[in-house]
Amino acid sequence: MSEIEKLKVVIRYEFLKHVRRKRLYSVLVLTLAAELAVLIGLPALLDGYPDNIMEMAAMLSIGPSLATIGAIFLAGDAIAGEFESKTGLMLFPNPVRRITLVTGKYLACYVAVALVIAFGHLILSSSLVAIYGHVPVETVKSFGLCLLFAGSVLSVTFFFSSVSKGAMGAIVRTLFFIILISGAADSAFMLAGKPRWFLLSTNGESIITAYGGYELLLGGTLPPGMSIRPEVLLRAPDINLMIVSMVIYLVVGLGLSILISRRRQLA
Repeated sequence: MSEIEKLKVVIRYEFLKHVRRKRLYSVLVLTLAAELAVLIGLPALLDGYPDNIMEMAAMLSIGPSLATIGAIFLAGDAIAGEFESKTGLMLFPNPVRRITLVTGKYLACYVAVALVIAFGHLILSSSLVAIYGHVPVETVKSFGLCLLFAGSVLSVTFFFSSVSKGAMGAIVRTLFFIILISGAADSAFMLAGKPRWFLLSTNGESIITAYGGYELLLGGTLPPGMSIRPEVLLRAPDINLMIVSMVIYLVVGLGLSILISRRRQLA
């Protein structure tokens, strides 16, 4: 059996593991809850939906954005779990290269996350059609950016999973890196007016800013008659630079996880 055929077997087996687990459905429920919160809560707060469809699309993108963070919980035990539960004693000696195993696990996780993201965008698009009668072309751009961001988040999660002793440690480390370290740096650089396109937490903003600048999103949450003062407007990072950043996180994170997994020994 060739490595490509072995890779297909790993992907199929790992994807079925996700289908059988509650984590995948928990992320689906979280995505649905976020979309319903916007659809139900927004008209109650603003006395109706925004007139600008782009504002509404940006706010409904919160569901797919949460789906990418949910990817951390799907991938946290991808590598660390094999060492923690000692299942690697049976898995690693098999005639399948570790690069094939890690790549197969990654692709299976990515397919599962992509399905959740597609679910969120299906709700988004259906809601826009029901409310405004059409879907803006920027939705496709946002969908693509969301898929890319999910890939970069998965790669970072796989890296921490490859260096952690257990699944929980991998999840906590990834959340700490994205939310606390990258998030804190993002806030500091934003207030200082410095470039921040290279931060992973900032890259996630591309999903929403694909519809326009921050003023568009903020404008959709203001009550009628209120406007945004020019001094509080923030400049969104260049999306092209954020795409480059996400590709780097994806490639480097996955590459390091494969390299470390090949050298790591079962204790």
